[in-house]
Amino acid sequence: MSKEDNDSITYFQAIIFDLDGTLLNTLDDIADSVNRMLAEEGLPTHTVDAYRFFIGNGWRMLVTRALPEDERSDERIDACVERSREIYHENWNRKTRVYEGIADLMDRLQERGLPLAVLSNKPHDFALRYAGAYLGQWKFEAILGYSDRFPPKPDPTAALEIAGRIDVAPENFLFVGDSAVDMQTAHAAGMHAVGTAWGFRGAGELRDNGCRTLVRHPLEILPLLDLSHRPDP
Repeated sequence: MSKEDNDSITYFQAIIFDLDGTLLNTLDDIADSVNRMLAEEGLPTHTVDAYRFFIGNGWRMLVTRALPEDERSDERIDACVERSREIYHENWNRKTRVYEGIADLMDRLQERGLPLAVLSNKPHDFALRYAGAYLGQWKFEAILGYSDRFPPKPDPTAALEIAGRIDVAPENFLFVGDSAVDMQTAHAAGMHAVGTAWGFRGAGELRDNGCRTLVRHPLEILPLLDLSHRPDP
């Protein structure tokens, strides 16, 4: 683990996790679903690795990035979003898996009684479905995907909503994610940005966008809690 700044240590009381690329490797199922839609439309498909850079700003932006530039009219995007979501509803759990080390991390966090939450730009219904199927054995105080209720990340509104629900100050949160969007969200919300090097984007993007602590294995998050201390009364 490498610390990305020399700030004084904060007492962390809660954690918000991103979903895709942080807790779950969903890349293959997303890529397969969007590629199937593209093939049905007679459009070029993409490698799975290409989808690492399409994901992160919600489903509509994912589809927009996957479409050729001359196919990006609003009407065309709307139709492709609808069809790709239909396909994804049928194929969302074919290849998806929990990242190695996440189960051990969650078990240890639950033993400590630390409040946990999930904040994703994945559509809210999908976020709930994934969390129930793959993370249901652990307690989350909040699971929020993208909906009309809150702007998508990196807007901090949803992160601050979670902080309010849990009743923990933003500066006492770890915000754990794998992308520039997550690091920007953490910064905007006043939370400690933890970048997951195992995710979709990699260490370079995380560092360039405000990552304060970079972890290369889920259990490397625990020392942030072990080494922290309560502020002076």
